[in-house]
Amino acid sequence: MKKIAALFVNLCLAFVMVVTLTACGSKEFKDIQEYIDAQKDQIDAAIKQQEGLGMTMEVKADGDTLVYRYVYATEMPINDETTAYFDGKLEETKSQFEAVIDEMKELIDVENPKVKLLYENPDGSVVYEHTYE
Repeated sequence: MKKIAALFVNLCLAFVMVVTLTACGSKEFKDIQEYIDAQKDQIDAAIKQQEGLGMTMEVKADGDTLVYRYVYATEMPINDETTAYFDGKLEETKSQFEAVIDEMKELIDVENPKVKLLYENPDGSVVYEHTYE
């Protein structure tokens, strides 16, 4: 579980730092995909820096939601212990994701943006997911 912890916190924070822009006071982007596209080079660089940590990463738009998708290289257990562990780590990253949501409200023409964390096994089964609103 400690390996999951290190990956969870480090990867979340790495992407939060990448996917933030300085607000200029007006809606600069029509949707979340445009917001992501504007930062493609930084996102790609962050993904490359995280190679070899036992998972792949993706940042994508799903309607009004910015999705941080992590896919483990090896299968992780899907059980109550894993869920409880991830739930316990949410407080450590909550303020960073709330800051991203606040920024999206300022920069993107989206009424109620959200941030979703999605952790999957190689077969696509969901290990854990949480949405910040």
